[in-house]
Amino acid sequence: MSEADARNQGTNAPEGIILAPGEGQTIGSGAITLKATSEETGGTIGFLEATSPPGYGPPRHVHYGCDELFYVLEGQFLFLVGERQVSGSPGTFVFIPRGTVHAAKVIGGEPGKVLAAYIPGGQERSFEEYGQLPADVVAEKYDSEFVGPPL
Repeated sequence: MSEADARNQGTNAPEGIILAPGEGQTIGSGAITLKATSEETGGTIGFLEATSPPGYGPPRHVHYGCDELFYVLEGQFLFLVGERQVSGSPGTFVFIPRGTVHAAKVIGGEPGKVLAAYIPGGQERSFEEYGQLPADVVAEKYDSEFVGPPL
């Protein structure tokens, strides 16, 4: 990639993105804060912070068009990546290649907080639509599929 191409890639944030704690686009009740969107990064990444109550976790699902990663900030999680299940405490990093069945669940009695990224970006926008449209419609729009029950 040329230097000019690299400069043009993030055209909506040509000077980069710097957010103070608590800044970003809050979705719904505030459980999810978008920190960087596909539109802001020239499509390269979508990045968010999410806080979930104990026991919460989405159904098993697959993203066909993007890789996903998690970094645990607070709480305890159970992650499913393919056929592997692993517990995650603060500091745990999880990378999920596109096309891999996965799920996560907050375990223990405290809320869990993660940073999550989608590469390339775009999938982060799906959280704005869940609750407004049927989940399977949103999943299909974002090249994803629900394939089983939550953990």
